[in-house]
Amino acid sequence: MEKKNLALATRLRHKLHQHPELSNEEVWTKQHLIGFLKDHTKLDIVDKGTWFYAVYHAGEGKKNLAFRADYDALPMDEGIDLPHGSQFPGKAHKC
Repeated sequence: MEKKNLALATRLRHKLHQHPELSNEEVWTKQHLIGFLKDHTKLDIVDKGTWFYAVYHAGEGKKNLAFRADYDALPMDEGIDLPHGSQFPGKAHKC
């Protein structure tokens, strides 16, 4: 299971890296992430329009956890030759 999860996370990271979107333009990225989380987790997705967060319900009497992350790209070229590099000139994920 651990190797399967690592492979899923790696494929997700590569796909996101190939499809960078600038701040407030993250339509594909947001939908792809929400779809991935719905398909592979039991997290509760809270869609707020231009952004979302995911909640892990810990159970009765326990504190829930909310997850958020930035997923916008920077307005710059990839600059590194990667097999999963940005497919869009002038946009790249650099972290």
